[in-house]
Amino acid sequence: MTFNTKFSNLGQPNQIWAVSAIHGELNKLTAIHKAIFDKFRPGDRLVYTGNYFGGSNAAPVRTLDELLCFRRALLAKPGVDAEDVVYLRGRQEELWSKVLLLQFAPNASEVVDWMVANNSGIGSILEAYGSSLAELRRVSREGIMSLTRWSNLLKSRIRALPGHEKFFTVLRRAAFTELKHSNDNLLFVHAGLNPARQLADQGDEFWWASKNFNGMAPYAPFKSVVRGHDPDHGGIHIGSSSISLDGGCGHGGKLVCAQLTNTGEVLGILAA
Repeated sequence: MTFNTKFSNLGQPNQIWAVSAIHGELNKLTAIHKAIFDKFRPGDRLVYTGNYFGGSNAAPVRTLDELLCFRRALLAKPGVDAEDVVYLRGRQEELWSKVLLLQFAPNASEVVDWMVANNSGIGSILEAYGSSLAELRRVSREGIMSLTRWSNLLKSRIRALPGHEKFFTVLRRAAFTELKHSNDNLLFVHAGLNPARQLADQGDEFWWASKNFNGMAPYAPFKSVVRGHDPDHGGIHIGSSSISLDGGCGHGGKLVCAQLTNTGEVLGILAA
């Protein structure tokens, strides 16, 4: 399988820790991190599956700080490498990247309406960086100059927080293992994919093609596909060719972390 910088090649891990969508639930994330830390060993991989920020009890900035702090703590363990911790791009992060480029949109106010309809947590992310949904709606109607000034100010606020700007540049669309036996490999995605398309051709499907995921037939050449966000809130599902880990975090439910063998057997489920 050819390595592509849009994806993360997990290689041949000992085991994999896969964290469901966080939605800014800082206390739950901290509890999951505490449960992982003593059990994480060199050769393991940690995969976060996106939607880090917005939710009903969101603390976006502190959540991102916690993600960065825990990565540093793991890297302090002898034998743990930087590539062992992977962040996937979720629906929220995909839409957030479009927020930062709104000055190039020919119909910015319509784009904002669409974003809000598809990401209810965008307001909390804006507020975390010193803006608001009301301000975004206003500048989107005022034209390119106003949008450019607003976007530059927002970027400067992100840049002022250590590690935040860099974080948004390292997000991957998906992650996969590359074992000696290719029919044992796992694929990690945010919300789903289009089974009729090859991995490199998925495009936006990782964020929007979530229907019928739990009943999906095997997606060659992978043994199983693991996702962390279910827009339909169907709960945890452990199937032969698909695993859904969304326990409802950010919507009154639990943050979930699955401890998996490198061939997809579930060794344990952590929940907070």
